[in-house]
Amino acid sequence: MKHCPLIAIVVPCYCEEAVVEETTRRLTQVLDRLTASGAIDSRSFILLVNDGSTDRTWPLIEQLHRTNPRVDGLNLAANVGHQPALLAGLNAVMKRSDAVVS
Repeated sequence: MKHCPLIAIVVPCYCEEAVVEETTRRLTQVLDRLTASGAIDSRSFILLVNDGSTDRTWPLIEQLHRTNPRVDGLNLAANVGHQPALLAGLNAVMKRSDAVVS
């Protein structure tokens, strides 16, 4: 039986309310296609890391998590910058995935 890797896509987000839903829709389509082809595990997912956004990014991430089984969210307490937010996301998924894409 072929082992399909469980993939995590980590997306740092800072004030992304205008694009987070469309980004998630497109990434979900990619994961769905890869799952259907047998290339990845069906439990593969997207982690949206809110980097202290001051707009509606976090409430939108929460909504996406409730409505899309492929979406998880991580809410940082303050804006720490792109690279530290990415590192927080990588640390959050490294033990529950076979590979990570950022």
